Amino acid sequence: MKPVLIFMLELVLLYGCGSYAMNRMAAWGFGSSIGKAAFYVTVLPGVALHESAHYLACLLTGTRVGRFAPFAPKSLPDARLRLGYVTHEDRSAPIKALIGLAPTILNPIGVLGVTALLTPLTLTEVLIPQPEVFEELILSSGFLTHSPVLATTWAYLAFSFALGSMPSREDLSSVPMALLLFAVGVCILSFFQEGTHDVFLLALAGLSARAAGIYALPAAVATAAALLLGLWCWRLR
Repeated sequence: MKPVLIFMLELVLLYGCGSYAMNRMAAWGFGSSIGKAAFYVTVLPGVALHESAHYLACLLTGTRVGRFAPFAPKSLPDARLRLGYVTHEDRSAPIKALIGLAPTILNPIGVLGVTALLTPLTLTEVLIPQPEVFEELILSSGFLTHSPVLATTWAYLAFSFALGSMPSREDLSSVPMALLLFAVGVCILSFFQEGTHDVFLLALAGLSARAAGIYALPAAVATAAALLLGLWCWRLR
């Protein structure tokens, strides 16, 4: 079940490394007004896409929206920082799960989209990442030096969208129902598998492989960001 393990590892890296990078940037940024402004500029596209994913999920599920604030930073009484929000009517658990975890789908797709649009990589190469292809087309081709504005825009948006993939504390409450929906999807997919031997496992592997392709690049971006920030923090000590 290699695809399943790869998909799970990508989710762990995306959330763990993304959370570390976000918290580290916030800690540095709030040390000065310039740092705070830089932090807000960095996370703005990712947060806006995150909240837009919630809003879009509300529209698709026929959920009435109370207020939509794609980017409205505010410190909460429990010392947390809220960067944006969407208020909506109460719905059943499956619908709330779809709304709550919509950013974990749309934001990674955003990373893939800007990479396919702004870099020499094709959509197929983005969905099925290969280190040697990335090294050839991004690092060795001169893309980073010959097109600095395009490369910087890509890095900025990909980084911000990857950070915006992380679910908030409220979004995480939807995880159990999301896992149940994923299991239902696997069961439905298993009906279309040929043969009768281990059709459930085959369906699980197939769905996980597709998901792993979507989350590979966002997880790599979040991991690279966490490593760079961790190294920078270590050198400042």
